[in-house]
Order: sequence, then C-alpha cells, then structure tokens
Amino acid sequence: MSQFSRHGENFSLSLSIDEAHVLINLVEQLLELLGEGDFQHHYDQNDPFAQLMAMQQEVVAPEDPVLKRLLPNAYADPEAADDFRRYTEPGLRRNKQDSLRVIREELTVLVDKEEAGVIPDLNGEMWLKAINDLRIALSVRLEIHGESFEIFENMPDEDPQKGIYAVYFWLGWLQESLLELLTQ
Repeated sequence: MSQFSRHGENFSLSLSIDEAHVLINLVEQLLELLGEGDFQHHYDQNDPFAQLMAMQQEVVAPEDPVLKRLLPNAYADPEAADDFRRYTEPGLRRNKQDSLRVIREELTVLVDKEEAGVIPDLNGEMWLKAINDLRIALSVRLEIHGESFEIFENMPDEDPQKGIYAVYFWLGWLQESLLELLTQ
C-alpha cells in the first residue's frame, strides 16, 4: 500500500508499480488538459520586460468544467475577471504544470525500474499541490458530493466507474497522509 514517510526535513513515497502507472496517467491527462505546451513562453523568465510583453496575449475563461474549477474567475464582473485572468492565468497554469511535471519525473524514475519502490526526497509541497489538482479534476468529472462515498461502497464491483471512484478516494488518503506529515 502506498505511503508517505518523513525523514527529517525530507519525504518519501512508497508505491507499487501499478499505483505509479495510475498516477502517471492521471498527471499526463491533467497536463494535457492544462495545455502543457500552450502556456510555456519562450522568453527569459527573469526578464521583467519580457514577462510584461508576454502578458499582452488574450486569455479567455475556460469552458471545460475541470478548468473552471482549477482556474476560477476571481471576480463576478466579467470585465474585471477577464482583466485579472489575463495577468494571472498563465502563471497559475505554469505553477500547476510545474508541480505535475515534478511528480511525473519522479514517478517515471520509479517506473523505469519496473518494480515497486520508494521515491526518496520528494518535494512534499509540490506533491500536495498536484494531488489536490488531480482530486479536483476527478471530483468534477465524477460529480462528487456528500454521499459519494456511500454510492461508491454500494457500487457492484463490475461497475466501470468503481475503479475511478476508488482512485479518487485513494488520492484523498494520500493527500491527507502527506498533509499530516507536512504539518507536524
């Protein structure tokens, strides 16, 4: 069973190869939805002028329900929301993508060994952010609500949705266990 551990200031995660594959798949799907290549600018990120020029692009509110939850409007007024989104969304997408990429890289190293193992010295905050985003995405797709766990428990094993619900609740357990370690 997957488990986060703390080693001084560092964290590690023990995963089966199947768990690692599930996480990689979810991470890659969310990266694709976030437009992995679409919001990566080819300018010097330390150059304030280049950053200012890059912000001039038009950024529109997403239509996909998952992206609406991950990248919500900051204001009820459409004009203010669009203006705020133009300055913040590219950076927010990049931050989410960065967290997901870190996880993908760490998981890929584990999967390349083709056996269950431990991911040592992982960045707990990046993992927490990415797991949270993965759970949000799944919760929107599954339309999670207060009775969802009971629905999951009463699903027949052959229901194709049961596995997806199981992954959602497993991610919740991972998130909770890591959060406990981070707050100790």
